[in-house]
Amino acid sequence: MEMRKMRLNILFSLLCIVFFITSCNQERSKIQTEKDFISIVDRDTSRLHLVLYKDRFHGKIINTKPGGYIVKGEINGKIVGDTLEGDNLYTPFKWANQKRAPIVLLKKGENYLLGNGIVSIHLGIPHFMPGSINFDNPKHTYLPVQK
Repeated sequence: MEMRKMRLNILFSLLCIVFFITSCNQERSKIQTEKDFISIVDRDTSRLHLVLYKDRFHGKIINTKPGGYIVKGEINGKIVGDTLEGDNLYTPFKWANQKRAPIVLLKKGENYLLGNGIVSIHLGIPHFMPGSINFDNPKHTYLPVQK
């Protein structure tokens, strides 16, 4: 019985490795763009690092407020036209546990606007309600960082 479990574990591991190798070689896994952005509103600074693929994105977002108040988050999601829809997994200031929040960014020229909307939770995952996403008066307008 133990030998059979061991063989199944080895077979499963080999299948996972083959799947990983083939998925990394696909066209959609090639990085299209990798850029840094910054937004400064009053005394708040927000930095955004985006890695864009054909139809997916991921990155980091760091919000810095006066007094050393820093919130770091990992973002990821899908690209729909000129809109990036996904979630932000972040640790609130001085919290021990991470929190998840929806995030939506609209590409406007070289900039990205941070949108907002009505948040709903479905199966424990927060997202914006369809039709509620709004980019009027965005909290942050991310400008590209010149290197």
